[in-house]
Amino acid sequence: MRSLLSRTILLLPLTASLTFAHDFLGAESCQACHPDAWAAWQATSHARSKDVLSAQQQKDARCLSCHSPNEGDQRVAHVSCETCHGGGQYYSAKFVMKDSELARLAGLVDPGEKSCRACHDGSSPSLKPFDFKEKLKAIDHWTVERKKREERAAAAARKTDGTQVAAQ
Repeated sequence: MRSLLSRTILLLPLTASLTFAHDFLGAESCQACHPDAWAAWQATSHARSKDVLSAQQQKDARCLSCHSPNEGDQRVAHVSCETCHGGGQYYSAKFVMKDSELARLAGLVDPGEKSCRACHDGSSPSLKPFDFKEKLKAIDHWTVERKKREERAAAAARKTDGTQVAAQ
């Protein structure tokens, strides 16, 4: 009996930490490695989605479910990077992010139209219909990021070939 009680007391802090664990790190953690994507996100309405709600709406779970969906369980307000891409606790490490397959296995999500339509649907109070392809342009935070990644890869390939990189 004493052994069981000892184990329970030892495991209690671990269980409590798992119960209250948060796998979101916050958009600032993404900024360190993805400054251009973060800056582009900052310019979108997602970054300020909760701010457009009135004081009354900010207390309404129906409004918060889309305007700040992870505030209650993850303590992250607005529609952040992790709202769409999943909690970064396990995939945010640099060695994981360098391997796209590993990053996805560790929880990185590539959101699609279905993800967006969870909030942007027919019951949304918006007066305009949701055009996925058009709205995707409004949240483009990947074009600059991909271009820089491709440029770095090309420069690294030239370097390993022994080719000199011309100064620009």
